[in-house]
Amino acid sequence: MRIINYRNIPYDTVAKLIKELIEKNVELDQLTMRVNEYVNKFNKCRNAEELVNELKNLGLLEITSVMVANVAPKTLDELKSLMNFEPNVPSEDKLEKVIELIKSKCG
Repeated sequence: MRIINYRNIPYDTVAKLIKELIEKNVELDQLTMRVNEYVNKFNKCRNAEELVNELKNLGLLEITSVMVANVAPKTLDELKSLMNFEPNVPSEDKLEKVIELIKSKCG
């Protein structure tokens, strides 16, 4: 087995993928089961893929969009701390839009 592609995906997507495997009665190793426990415990957004797509459409990088979906920050300060990979910190207006999107998608 070898890795042919890589992309960042939110916890919600990981949880759905593992759930599909479980429903298909695929035997999962211990690491996968632990990952499943983790993502189900810490997943804060049930519409994460939609949120990630909308954040990318606002101009955020994929990695930033996924981190935002995973953490689902509630304040501007929390959100700003996730902007490490962005070449420039977005404007306050854009950050407010991001907070509104989080509220609407992750409620």
